Amino acid sequence: MISVKGLVKDFDNGKHRPPVHVLKGIDYEISAGEKIVIIGPSGSGKSTFLRCLNLLERPTAGQIFFDGEEITASGVEIDRIRTRMGMVFQNFNLFVNLNIMDNLTLAPVKLGLLSKEEAAERARALLKRVNLLDKADVYPSSLSGGQKQRIAIVRSLCMKPEVMLFDEPTSALDPEMVGEVLDVMKRLAEDGMTMVVVTHEMGFAREVGTKVLFMDEGKIIEENTPEGLFDNPQAPRLQDFLSKVL
Repeated sequence: MISVKGLVKDFDNGKHRPPVHVLKGIDYEISAGEKIVIIGPSGSGKSTFLRCLNLLERPTAGQIFFDGEEITASGVEIDRIRTRMGMVFQNFNLFVNLNIMDNLTLAPVKLGLLSKEEAAERARALLKRVNLLDKADVYPSSLSGGQKQRIAIVRSLCMKPEVMLFDEPTSALDPEMVGEVLDVMKRLAEDGMTMVVVTHEMGFAREVGTKVLFMDEGKIIEENTPEGLFDNPQAPRLQDFLSKVL
């Protein structure tokens, strides 16, 4: 479904200073139905890699293909591609001036993907699925962090995406709210959704991932099944990382 070839991302570091090399030539393939979980220390390039997949960050070099189409080619209508790739951020990015139902239905209606009635019906079904149907008419300010993140996931699902990208979706939550968000993500995985998840939740990585990637210094250092990566890490850098987080 997603093919990454020679992905490089540099960030400008200001006048008279060399650029920061964040991604250093990544090659990777993601098949439909896979749950790819990306772990690694802060600053390793995990979130930048994820944000390049739907061009929220434009690669400095390399190619990205989605469903056979090169989305890094000039002239590609990236907004059309993004309707097929849901994205959930660390911070919820809900529209504070709209109630929950309007937050969920705005994009699919505005983009012509669903009629207002169809969007509302889908939103209600998804809210029921995450046990938040009673919040349809409230505003984001009245919700807990865990509820906001579940709403953010539902908002992406309202677009009927083919793949979901999660950028540390629990990192801004109080510890007692993490579980309710991870439960929604686990149910998505069980339903067969293709997922790419950047997370510090090692239990989630072990339980849900079909593959786990360990990144450090802008490269994929090791890739394996959860059992292989956590129980038999090969790279010394991964061994050191796991010794500190497990």
